[in-house]
Amino acid sequence: MKRLIILAIVLMVSMMVSPCFAEEGCRNCDDTEEVVEAEKSLCPITKMDSLCLTCHIAPSFKLKEVDPTEQYNDIPGGTSGVRILNGKLYPYYKLDYIVSESLKSFFEYISWHPEFEKHVIIEVFSPGGSLLDAWRIVGIMNYWKTKGYVVETRCYGFAASAGFVIFANGSKGFRYASPTAELMWHELWVGEWFKISTPSSSYDEAMVLRHIQDTISEFLSANSNLSKEEWDEKVHKKEYWINGNQALEIGISDGFPK
Repeated sequence: MKRLIILAIVLMVSMMVSPCFAEEGCRNCDDTEEVVEAEKSLCPITKMDSLCLTCHIAPSFKLKEVDPTEQYNDIPGGTSGVRILNGKLYPYYKLDYIVSESLKSFFEYISWHPEFEKHVIIEVFSPGGSLLDAWRIVGIMNYWKTKGYVVETRCYGFAASAGFVIFANGSKGFRYASPTAELMWHELWVGEWFKISTPSSSYDEAMVLRHIQDTISEFLSANSNLSKEEWDEKVHKKEYWINGNQALEIGISDGFPK
């Protein structure tokens, strides 16, 4: 009986350290030279070599973590990755369209990875979009600021409409626009199809639009050197375009990209 137990143990050990289990028709085990060569590159955890997977079904292991220097997220609204500056990893998000869920996922991802700096870079390259979605992004940015994150915004190309709002909401001192970048703000736009209005409903709607426009102007005033009234005047019945130099002059930008 003892001999049988010892034999069983020897067989089990040999199966664990072998690059693959000897089975009928196993191509790798028939060639001694290949087995010896495979043993030189066995995984120290699984005791497996890639040769084993030519005749055995691959087992399931824990997913390998993605290299943090590679692009790790590509979802509607923008692309994200990491920039290495002075040997440190800075989360980087390029915002194309105003999709708040995309940016929310980005912040949640980086919060799970302590190897990233608590300094986020958001490059705005956007024609704009939904103002309400932009307000949600502003709220998300402000929430992570309270968690100790620096939310840097950059503009190399253009930031228009709702994209302008997001750019302006970067952490003070960390909003950078290239001298040739174009930034644009305008009065609130509303488009509706096949709408029937009455004098009363039109008046009520105008009051709502004025409320929203006032909220935007107050927000921009708090993030620049211009007053609310000056912002209202800048966009009255027209678009207001400025380049990176002019953005710096009115205080909506803090400098040029470093």
